Amino acid sequence: MKIVPDTNLIIQGLMFRGDGRKIINLAHSKKIDFYGSENSFKEAFRVFKYTKFKKILDGNFYTPEKILISYKSIVNLITIDKKYKNKKYVDADADDDEFIRIAKTVNAKLIISNDKHLKNIKKIDDIRIVDSKTFLKIYPKLLGKTF
Repeated sequence: MKIVPDTNLIIQGLMFRGDGRKIINLAHSKKIDFYGSENSFKEAFRVFKYTKFKKILDGNFYTPEKILISYKSIVNLITIDKKYKNKKYVDADADDDEFIRIAKTVNAKLIISNDKHLKNIKKIDDIRIVDSKTFLKIYPKLLGKTF
């Protein structure tokens, strides 16, 4: 099952317990396949370096660099297809366009995001955008489908 996680899901899943961690564990156990791009990787790295996360990382003996090794172990990095490279999808936050470009490139049908700009879209073409709680609720039903 091809899924595009946005940055906040990755942060929640790698740094905190809860729904995000449950989804990250599904990716670790290869029950779902995460996809990202060089740009989504750079965004995650930038966010992991925020001062507000330093205390949490230090308390768990992590560095942004070390936690990104976990990112690369669960996210398949791809190159965005040229036909989607400059497409605009999210008026409120252009950075979120990248997640839709990734989904379109790999033909993923789901983006998991707790970001208000993406969640407000809900669906773009054949790609559904759901929050982590909704994903965990619908995941058992999706197991019988090919994505």
